[in-house]
This record gives sequence, structure tokens and C-alpha cells, in this order.
Amino acid sequence: MRPPVVLNRGRLSYLIEKFEGELHTHHGVIKLEELRDKKIGDTVKTHLGVEFKIMPFKLSEFFKHFKRGATPIMPKDIGAIIAYTSLSPDSLIFDAGTGSGMLAAYLAYFNKFGEVVTVEKRKEFAMIARRNFKLAGLRNIHQIIGDALFVADGFKAEFDLVVLDMKDDVPFIPKARQILKTGGYIAVYNPYMEAARNVYEELRKNDFRELEAFEILKIDLDIKRVGTRASTYIWHTGYIVIGRKY
Repeated sequence: MRPPVVLNRGRLSYLIEKFEGELHTHHGVIKLEELRDKKIGDTVKTHLGVEFKIMPFKLSEFFKHFKRGATPIMPKDIGAIIAYTSLSPDSLIFDAGTGSGMLAAYLAYFNKFGEVVTVEKRKEFAMIARRNFKLAGLRNIHQIIGDALFVADGFKAEFDLVVLDMKDDVPFIPKARQILKTGGYIAVYNPYMEAARNVYEELRKNDFRELEAFEILKIDLDIKRVGTRASTYIWHTGYIVIGRKY
């Protein structure tokens, strides 16, 4: 079975999972059967003669094309979590608050020799995430529907990383310390500054060290012939708090 591909034309892109039927775009209709005999890098034309480039479905496409239920963590924040927690490709990760599965998918992609256990209490979100994991071809994710604190009680394994993106993150912190290896990290994402402060204080009470709390801003540049300046968009999404078990 052929893996999904992406049809690109500038900033416009379409994810193709099935190679039959028709794709209707603003630039015309593409007969998807034509893609069966084409390779990555080839082009396909609409009935109006407009060309689309055939590209592989890669990591950078997850955020564009994953189906969404809960609001996903942005790639800029995911990158910070990966970098600041020293993620290695053979890690055991506990991800509480799967949502649409965006963070779990990125973690699993970079953790190709390890495993990600992701927990979501809302079944409708978990089903969306499951579809996204399948679409991305990720097989090192173990998905559980249920309460994260209850699920964590059943684990005897020690995790390298615990990531929290859920409402009841503060009560989970003592449990996170129990299931983490010495030297392991916790990363907690919150959309509000007050909640991030509460997490920071709780991490300190539970003797986590190397504490950091920050936000990542993404400012797009408007590049024109006359010059370059920041666009009007400033992408703030949330706050990240990180600690390490000693």
C-alpha cells in the first residue's frame, strides 16, 4: 500500500491518502489515479493545466495536515521541549493529555528506538489522535484512554521524560517524580501564566531541580523588495515549565 503524499503549490498543500477519485481545488480538478504511476518529485496537473508538486508526507507536514480536536501545541514549543529535556532516540516517555496527538507524534518520531505512552481521558480526542498516528505511520506509541493519574499508578517502569498538557497538572507532579528516572525531566505546558507559576512552585516543593519557565514567541518576517520587517502576527501560544529529577 502506497504511503500518503502531499501535493504542494506554494503555501497551498493537500494531503493524499487514497489514490482514487478526484481532488477538487481552486486551480482545477486532479484525477488521483494519475498519482499511482508517479514518483516523489514529479508533478501532476489539474484539468486547467495548473501543476502541483508531489512531495513526501514528512514531520514538517504533521502540523499542517493532522486532524484536530483539542488545540495542539505549536511546533516551536514542541521543539523547545525536545531540546530542553535532552530527548534521546531510545527514551521511555509518558505523555499526559494526548489531545490531537501532535506532541506525542513529534516525540515518537524523534524517539524511534524508544516508546511513548500517551494518555487521554476524552475518547473523542483519543480517536482523532489514533487516526493521526496511523496516518504518520508511527508504531512506537501506546495509546491509553483514561485518567492519567490512575494510569500512572499501574506503571513500574521508570520514564526518561514526563510531559503534561492537561488541566490537573499540579496534582500529577508528585506522581511524575515517582515514575521518573533519576536525571529524567518533566515538561509542563500551560496556556496561562498563573497556571505555569503554580506548576513551577509545585515542582520546587517536590525537589525538582534545574527549573525553567519560559514562553517561545514566533514572529514572522514580511520580506519585500523594499525591505524586511516583522509582520503583524506574533505567535504566542503558551508557557513551558521544565524540571529535572535529582
